[in-house]
Amino acid sequence: MAEHTSHNDVLSIQKAMRVGEKSPYSQRMKQAREIAAEAKGLTKLSQVMFAKMLGVHPSVISHIEAGTTRIQPDMARIVEREIGVRQAWLLTGDGPVKADEPVSIDQEPKRPPLRPSDFSCVKKVKSVLGGGTGQLVDDELSDDVWSFRTDWLLRKGHISDMRLARISGDSMFPTLVDGDLVLFDTSKIEPLDGKIMAVNIDGLLYIKRLRVSPEGFFLVSDNRAVYEPWRISPDTARFLGLVIWRCGEL
Repeated sequence: MAEHTSHNDVLSIQKAMRVGEKSPYSQRMKQAREIAAEAKGLTKLSQVMFAKMLGVHPSVISHIEAGTTRIQPDMARIVEREIGVRQAWLLTGDGPVKADEPVSIDQEPKRPPLRPSDFSCVKKVKSVLGGGTGQLVDDELSDDVWSFRTDWLLRKGHISDMRLARISGDSMFPTLVDGDLVLFDTSKIEPLDGKIMAVNIDGLLYIKRLRVSPEGFFLVSDNRAVYEPWRISPDTARFLGLVIWRCGEL
């Protein structure tokens, strides 16, 4: 080591080496570099030459191999494309290393079995959401319940605020079609421009895309060739929730 290297520099270098030794991303990237060297008939391949092969800056390789950054999905795709090391292995360490190696059943990631506690129920409202002329509102919930993965629902909001409803009509075609089921969040009742919302107007339930402009509120159908925008009054409209998911037949 050069005489001008300070004690702090030595400690920093040693710390980086220890971090790199512990980082699985560092070890997998180093192995990928060794595979690239072997493919070229070389005993060693520098980080600079490896980076040139991949078309990235050398600092990207050095940071990963030092253990200070992870391998990102875009980087993993480049490595697989250029040298044939599987991006799934680079990111997770699962399965074979090379893309041309078959994946056996034993190598597939093992997932724990789902349990009843992993699911939560969402009730469906009795009335349908009118995508055309609208339907009478029925505030009562039906006995029809649907099960969803709890973790999936929690990513979308509070489970207790979720409701399901059946779509009727063709005004939201092709986004929504007659017979689709939609999930809407009853906690999101503030008018949201450009979003699809469930709206109660004079006792009728509609599902439309909302447009907010200086001229007022408008319910807009995605099937614009048939249905014209409809200006509504905030005094007579009650927003019931934001539509966040749809399910329908192919």
